[in-house]
Amino acid sequence: MHHSFRPAFTLIELIFVIVIIGVLASFAIPKFTGLSGNAKISAELSTAASVQVAIDACHGEWIINEGSFTCGGSMASSDLNSDGYPTTLGNAASPLGGILKNAPIDWSVSGNNYTGPASGTNGVSTCKAGKPCIGKHWVYDNQQGTFALN
Repeated sequence: MHHSFRPAFTLIELIFVIVIIGVLASFAIPKFTGLSGNAKISAELSTAASVQVAIDACHGEWIINEGSFTCGGSMASSDLNSDGYPTTLGNAASPLGGILKNAPIDWSVSGNNYTGPASGTNGVSTCKAGKPCIGKHWVYDNQQGTFALN
């Protein structure tokens, strides 16, 4: 009777494979640790850029029409200052709703200060220069038409 032996891994070979995978993982894991924070920052900056574009679009429409028109979601020309910039971007019930038709609902407004998603309680806690984080907020200057990080 002929017995055929099936080749199998020895315990030593398996240990070597596990060690190699561990070494590779030790290099890869640190690369992924900041991705969540970077994604939140990118989302915040993207939304802020959309807000600034909407402000500029209202201003541009004011320059072209100099009359009665509706800007964004529901903003009439009477909601603009003498330079054609929105006097406010929305209210507590609909932050940014005055300029964006599908305004993010998780923004809040207090006066001309607009706080966005990455600076909320689940936002980025480590602040970097020029980047949104917990403790920073957006400020809309209705005289200059700027929406900037403070």
